[in-house]
Amino acid sequence: MTLGVAILGTGRLGGNYINSVNASDDAETRVIAEPREEQVVDLKVANPNIDFVASYQEILDRDDIDIVVGTLPHWLHRQAAIDCLRAGKHVFLEKPMALNATEADDMIVAAKASGKLLMIAHTQRYFGENVKMKEIIDSGDLGDVVMVNAMWVKPLVPDSRPEWMLDGSRGGGMGQMDGTHLIDRLIWLLGDDIYSVSGTTSNYTHPHLNSDDSGQHFLRWKSGITACITRMGWDHGITEYGADYYFTKGQAKHRRAYGQTGETGVWVEKDNEWQNVPFDEIDSQKVQFNDFVQAVIRGDSDAPTPMTHGRKVIRVFDATEESHRTGREVILDDLMS
Repeated sequence: MTLGVAILGTGRLGGNYINSVNASDDAETRVIAEPREEQVVDLKVANPNIDFVASYQEILDRDDIDIVVGTLPHWLHRQAAIDCLRAGKHVFLEKPMALNATEADDMIVAAKASGKLLMIAHTQRYFGENVKMKEIIDSGDLGDVVMVNAMWVKPLVPDSRPEWMLDGSRGGGMGQMDGTHLIDRLIWLLGDDIYSVSGTTSNYTHPHLNSDDSGQHFLRWKSGITACITRMGWDHGITEYGADYYFTKGQAKHRRAYGQTGETGVWVEKDNEWQNVPFDEIDSQKVQFNDFVQAVIRGDSDAPTPMTHGRKVIRVFDATEESHRTGREVILDDLMS
């Protein structure tokens, strides 16, 4: 069985998904939906066997499309996902899931009603260094995790980004773009029993923008674990992307190179020195999409990354925004409430 795939959008990731889809033995790209003709001129030449249409509405009635890959701007996620699910398509959607938890709930309702799979492409759990860190945590060799410092500081370069990415009302800003990555990773590694969120969000380095470029937030788990998320899209500085973990019996950390800066790796403390831990490199986009394809073929009742996980990430993000507005700690009884 070869599943037909339609890719919605060819922005920062859409064009890349052609190869990721075709890397699966059980799926192939059949349609690209992109209204901007200038974006697909080269793609049409390179992919003569793919149909190109101006609107995703044109793929809804096609019987040869089983899966839709959504790489659309954030504010379009909700409606596009719901339309495709109602049309009987499985949906693999780039993160973040939606602009807020209410939109995410609408999407979950549509997925359950359709009986089709909905998965948010939180690629962090497919990065080799994060897989290794989960193995370290789950092994218990260093005891229990007590505290975590997670960070992503990097150049924002506003002039290189589309207008919507700098508009908070349309899902732009570093909180939605990068903060949700850090939240996803912490929930996956430490659990979803987050009790409270507090912190601040601003645009310290680019005050003219209608979106955030900076944020620092403190998360508490019911289990007693605490974590600090630090993110900034600065004008100039040193990029750092990763996290430090403090256990009852030791320390560990991971980093990922970003652009021309940094080193990808995992380290644990041994005899007061950092010891490098080897791990497998993973093509996260290809492996994650293929996992989704196999779930569709098997007829699984939920995606490899459960659709509710995307909602949980957005609920925590909503709490960071609420804490900034109110200046108060936000208590979360449950990430699905």
